[in-house]
Amino acid sequence: MNPEDAQPSGRKDPQWDELVENFRKLDSNTPREPSAAERAAQLEKLFNTGPGAVRGPRDYVAEDTPEEFVPQEPAALGSGDPMLNLAWVGAAGGPLGLLLCVLFFRSAPGFIYFGLAIVALLGIVYLLKRLPTERDPGDDGAQV
Repeated sequence: MNPEDAQPSGRKDPQWDELVENFRKLDSNTPREPSAAERAAQLEKLFNTGPGAVRGPRDYVAEDTPEEFVPQEPAALGSGDPMLNLAWVGAAGGPLGLLLCVLFFRSAPGFIYFGLAIVALLGIVYLLKRLPTERDPGDDGAQV
């Protein structure tokens, strides 16, 4: 690089000045972003079909608020039917125990594999037997 090029020259560059002036013109002609109130007014005008227009669900403001829903206190975890809890442990723990034995304890005796399979099957059978066999005619199945 020449020392002459390192020092800025005292003369103006007409092409550069023209580019800068073009950018200034572009900035002055750019439309601005509408505010939230202006946008809401535009949308209201766009979607309002007349004086009898139906309002949407978000436009509705409740005049009287019903009392707040308070759910019932859930039962403690261990307070259920012990056989049901045991069946769930067997139905979930049996296959998990089999998987862990296959992965980490391959030389386990056969009665462990057999026992875990029986525990899993008994838990699943007990849970299936507890399922209701008839529908209650007054119950539509919905619960809050």
